Amino acid sequence: GRTWQEGYQNSVIPLPNIHMLQEHGVSFYRHYSNTPVCCPSRATFWSGRHAHKIPHLHNNISVGGAWNNYEGLPQDFSHRIDQELATKAHYNTLISGKEDWVSGGHSLNVRLNSWTMYSQFPYSVNESGGWHDETGDCASQGTVTSGNSSDPNDSAHQGDWDTLKRTTNFIREYKKEQPFFVYQGMNIVHPPYVTNQFYYDKINASKIVVPDWKPLAQLHACDLQSSMLKGCTPSNANQQSFYSTERRRNIRRIYYSMIAEFDAMVGAYISAVKEAGLWNSTVFIVTSDHGDMQMEHQQHYKMVPYDASASVPMVIYDGRHSLAAGKVVTNTTQLIDIFPTVMDLAGIPINPSLNLDGHSLVPFLQHEPVAEARPPYVVSQFHGCNIAMSWFMIVQTFGSATFKYIVYGNGTHGEVGVPNQLFELSKDPNEKINLSHETAFNGIRVEMEQNLRKVVDYAKVAQEVAQYGKDSFAWWANNTDNWQSAIHAKDLRWTQSWDQNAAASMDALQKWMQAPAEIVPCRSSLQWPSNN
Repeated sequence: GRTWQEGYQNSVIPLPNIHMLQEHGVSFYRHYSNTPVCCPSRATFWSGRHAHKIPHLHNNISVGGAWNNYEGLPQDFSHRIDQELATKAHYNTLISGKEDWVSGGHSLNVRLNSWTMYSQFPYSVNESGGWHDETGDCASQGTVTSGNSSDPNDSAHQGDWDTLKRTTNFIREYKKEQPFFVYQGMNIVHPPYVTNQFYYDKINASKIVVPDWKPLAQLHACDLQSSMLKGCTPSNANQQSFYSTERRRNIRRIYYSMIAEFDAMVGAYISAVKEAGLWNSTVFIVTSDHGDMQMEHQQHYKMVPYDASASVPMVIYDGRHSLAAGKVVTNTTQLIDIFPTVMDLAGIPINPSLNLDGHSLVPFLQHEPVAEARPPYVVSQFHGCNIAMSWFMIVQTFGSATFKYIVYGNGTHGEVGVPNQLFELSKDPNEKINLSHETAFNGIRVEMEQNLRKVVDYAKVAQEVAQYGKDSFAWWANNTDNWQSAIHAKDLRWTQSWDQNAAASMDALQKWMQAPAEIVPCRSSLQWPSNN
């Protein structure tokens, strides 16, 4: 969420179109995804509900929420933002690009990784890099294709441009009296890290700050596990190339190039609206479903509670009432706020039966100070792949200071090496100093934990997710021919790790299957079973 902010990384990313919207609209600097992964994040956004308030029946299993990339909105959900606009105010709606908010999608990799989160699979980081659930993007050099212009035909992300062309043509040719609502889900700012030469050359590598990395032995146990699962922990043999500062700088350069090209896509929408003569009657909301760790905390991708992953950028421009041009909002806001915001902007009363958890952001679009009718905090959570333990996060403002509190599992595993975390984001934006055991911050920590509990009974949800994983895996095993072979088929991402010691891998899985559902703490050892 920081990449669009003024001065980020020495203003390394050229964002003329986004900055133009920010200049004439309102920027939100502490905006958060309610679950920073594709499907569940979109499910919360479209429904306006927290992940644990999206219950549904899936594979004859009662699923309590949008827990992972396999669990989102139920197939028959009929109260998305666009559906409400169409039925309540007769909007003409167009949904294009990446959708991914309904239960049942994504690969078998994602499902198995999520369901078996608490299996104690064997690994050795030093020998093989550990147990990997992901592709090799974290250890890659990234890719720069030969395209030397801004022409979409030269782009490494032509699919997004093709969708954009169809969607902007809809806007340019729109002649109806009824209002329209257009949405495009982009794929571009997302691993794998790939760009073309034109956008790559727009990024000055000398401005890029490469994150410092702690020794693996000093990482929080859950960070170690996520780094390992994402393929971000090299074996001893691969350390020199993996830890290269220039390799990490290049990955960031490519990621920033992708953002620069995304900005050009935003510019294409701005041009289409202006050409249609609708600039002064159109609202733009530009945001994202999640961030990317871009090498912070020795990780890439998303799924974790750090700001690089969970904080998302957002700008709102209202061409009808540009009352607060250039305003920057530092209050905590969240993706589930967009549903009531859109209803407010469209003049549609909100039916209490929608059970919305968010709050309208329209008051922030005024020049006047906003009376705090909304809580001074937001909440996020995740329970899926590439993590080893459910986590829950609250970000709250105290005067001019902003704090983040992270709870792992049911919050009681500090004595076994998995402490909860408290960061003062105002002074520690890179989230390196855990203040959870500092007595000076006890009052803040206690208040944040109480507020977190007001939103979600995290101990109950964490246990419910542990049971869900076992039930879902049992369903898959019972409905899969020769599942013992299928579980390490050649096309699964974890198969190479599984086959390092196939017998021990199956033994760990069967022990987990036979045991009661349990929240197992993240392991801090570089080898498992540990020699200690």
